[in-house]
Amino acid sequence: MKFLVKNCFLDKEKTDCIIIGLFDSCKLSISANYLDKCSGGYITSLLKLGDIKGEVGETIMLYNVPRIFSKRILLVGLGKESKVTRSILKEIFKNIIKKLKKTSVKNIICSFSEIDINSENNIYWLIRSITLFIHEYLYRITKINHVLKKNIHFNAIILNILKENELFIAKKSLKHALAINTGIVSTKNINNLPPNICNPLYLSYKAKKLSKKYPENVIVEVINMEQMKKLGMNAYVSVGDGSKNKPFMSVIKYSGNNNTSNDKTIVLIGKGLTFDSGGISIKPALNMHEMKYDMSGAAAVYGVIIMVAELKLPLTIIGVLAGCENMPGSNSFRPGDVLTTMSGKTVEVLNTDAEGRLVLCDVLTYVERFSPNVVIDIATLTGACVIALGESVSGFFTNNEYLANEFKKSSKETDDKIWRLPLFSEYQKQISSSIADFSNVGNGKAGAITAACFLSNFAKKYNWAHLDIAGTAWKSGTDKGATGRPVELLCQFLLNQLNNIY
Repeated sequence: MKFLVKNCFLDKEKTDCIIIGLFDSCKLSISANYLDKCSGGYITSLLKLGDIKGEVGETIMLYNVPRIFSKRILLVGLGKESKVTRSILKEIFKNIIKKLKKTSVKNIICSFSEIDINSENNIYWLIRSITLFIHEYLYRITKINHVLKKNIHFNAIILNILKENELFIAKKSLKHALAINTGIVSTKNINNLPPNICNPLYLSYKAKKLSKKYPENVIVEVINMEQMKKLGMNAYVSVGDGSKNKPFMSVIKYSGNNNTSNDKTIVLIGKGLTFDSGGISIKPALNMHEMKYDMSGAAAVYGVIIMVAELKLPLTIIGVLAGCENMPGSNSFRPGDVLTTMSGKTVEVLNTDAEGRLVLCDVLTYVERFSPNVVIDIATLTGACVIALGESVSGFFTNNEYLANEFKKSSKETDDKIWRLPLFSEYQKQISSSIADFSNVGNGKAGAITAACFLSNFAKKYNWAHLDIAGTAWKSGTDKGATGRPVELLCQFLLNQLNNIY
């Protein structure tokens, strides 16, 4: 599927379908008004029938419109002109794709550039949003050993830009959108794989392939279990000890060409529990199959690195995929064990299902060797975060106000919602232990916070942020599958570090 931005003469374009908008009370958009005049008022005459009024979600297909070369015109309800937001636009495109899938349309012109979605740099966010929404609603999970039907996507989509002076920023937006989408799709694809295929070793193979695909910018080092033991990563090793699929930590080093605009080293750490049974503190059987998504953090980091490499951003980024599998077995770590972490701090294990923080605490220590300016870990860490914030909002924690402000900005721009939770010293008391420096769980209250507080003890040497995506990384039910979050959020955070110069 090819995407293009161009300035079109809408009435002269020979295409399968032109998509135009209608605001509430039957107010035509600029593009719709132009085609109405070209057709001698044909669209206005149809509106008098009352079949569409311009409300969000309405669509009507027009055929053989007089003096218009396009075979069809799809008229789409946009709602109130002053209240079109990114989230409303997303709902609009959900209905557009649903409608178009029922047709034989292959080539499309979408003329929405006059719409104001109440964003700074409106045309940039409009084009980027439309591109990402179309891809999102066309995405399908690939079934194992299943041949996809041909021609399930469109051949070409042209995004019409009414003002020629906006073409440059529109092309930049499209370039960003396509790279971000490649990252999101890569994240979803690897995240949706079953755990008997995507185990820690497979995750390391996928990481290695990045260095072959992007040899100028990416170097990958894979650290196996024996190497982890030598490094003193005993907490990480203990989590994977009960599984036949041993842990592998993939360290992806990205260095942008001519990296002169930004001298920061940014580390992204992804929790990569390719399956989490809970270990000896085993989870209930109901929905345990969804614990293949406990690697969503690593999948997100993988996707972000792909976006960065596609755009060749002038940044220095270390991506760590902390691959592991938590299974009960004769070698499994136990409740009551005391583990000595890579930092030298000790942890009393009270629950083997609080394993992600044990993996991450050693990785947080490991990445000190890179002298990072910023470290961000992304993890499906706690069910408590889902209880607190539900399935629409990710939990956010940080020890740095600059990062708090930057993520707040990126969240608002992308509509990938986060909510900052506290790291007050009072919560540290809940993870105290009588025989170790810390316990790996608290007293059952404020579980997302105590987990983040645990991690904060291993992130004191740099600016650190933690995203708990347990509620947002995948969906259950009929629409079950990875969401690709928070890839766009992280991509925007990185783009913002470049101050829009790229």
